[in-house]
Amino acid sequence: MATLKDIAKHAKVSTCTVSRYLNSNIVVKKETEDRIEAAIKELGYVPNVIAKSLKQQVTSNVAVILPKLNHLYYSEITSGISQTLAEHQYNIFIYEVDNLHLSEDDILNLMRENMVAGIIFIGLFPDTSFKEKIKEDVLGWKIPVVYANRCIPYEGFPLLYPDLVKASKIGTEHLIKKKKENIAFMHKPLPKHLLKYFLDGYRQATNSGQEPMLIEIPDDKNVIKDFVPKLIEHQINGVFVLDEKSAVYLTKAFAKSNIQIPGDISVLSLGNSLISEISTPELTCVDLQNWVLGQKSAEIILNQISNKKFEDVTVVEPFIVERESA
Repeated sequence: MATLKDIAKHAKVSTCTVSRYLNSNIVVKKETEDRIEAAIKELGYVPNVIAKSLKQQVTSNVAVILPKLNHLYYSEITSGISQTLAEHQYNIFIYEVDNLHLSEDDILNLMRENMVAGIIFIGLFPDTSFKEKIKEDVLGWKIPVVYANRCIPYEGFPLLYPDLVKASKIGTEHLIKKKKENIAFMHKPLPKHLLKYFLDGYRQATNSGQEPMLIEIPDDKNVIKDFVPKLIEHQINGVFVLDEKSAVYLTKAFAKSNIQIPGDISVLSLGNSLISEISTPELTCVDLQNWVLGQKSAEIILNQISNKKFEDVTVVEPFIVERESA
C-alpha cells in the first residue's frame, strides 16, 4: 500500500508538502498539484481515514439511533439524513436499539468510544427514550445531538417534529370539505399531552369546543374490524386514522362489510408512505414530510459540527395528499 513518502518521492516533493496538500493546509503551484495528483492515481494511494481521525480527534461519522430500520416511517427519515450527510462528505452509521440489546448507557458509551461527530435520535411522537441521558451525559461530552420526531418542550438540545395541531386541523378541514362532518379519530395508545394536539387541531377546524368520537385501538391489527359496527352505530361518515397501517386494515374491514369508501365513509390517514399509494383504495393522507424531517435533522447536526447557527426547535409543516379514500 502506497504511503505519503511514496507519493512524495514519485512527485519529487517533500513528504510534508504532500501531507499539507492533502489536508488543504497549503496551496501549491498547478504544476506541483498535477504531479501529486498523478502520483496518487498511479500508486493507488488511499488515505487512512481512521488514523487521521484518531490523530485529529475528529470523525466524519454521524450516528443515527432509532428503534428499527425495517419500517417505512423510519426509513423515510433516515433517507433524508443519509442524502444530506453524503452531500457534505459525512457518513451515516445506523444503530437499531431493538437489535443492539444494550442499555441507554451502553449505547451512548459506544457512541463516545467511536468518536462520532454527532448523534441523531429518531423515535415516534410519544417516545422519550434517551431524553434524560442526553441532558445528563451527551451535552456534557460536547457531542452535537438532535432529538427528532419527539414532541416535547425544549430542554437544551435541538428538537424537530411535525406540526401535529396543523396536521389534525387540515385533516379535519378536508373531511368537512368532503361533507363528512360526523368524524371519528382512531388512534393507538397516546399520552394525553399528544392526544391534546390532535384535539386542538379538530377544534380549530370546527370552531367549536366539541371533540370528535375517539376510538383507541390496540396494536393487534385483527381487532380493527371489531370497531366497524361502532362506527356504523354512531353514523360516522369520516374517520381520521392516526396510524397508516391501521388505516389500511380499516379500509379492508370496511370492504368486507360492504361499506363503500368514500361514499359511505371516508378514510383519512396520518402519514404518506408507499403503503398509502398501494392500498385499495389509495389513501388520502396528511403528509408529515418525513424525508424533510431527516434532511433538516442532518442540517442541524452539520451546523453544530461547523459551529454555525441553528434553530433550537424546528417544526415541519404537514400538507394534504388527496387520493381515493377521502
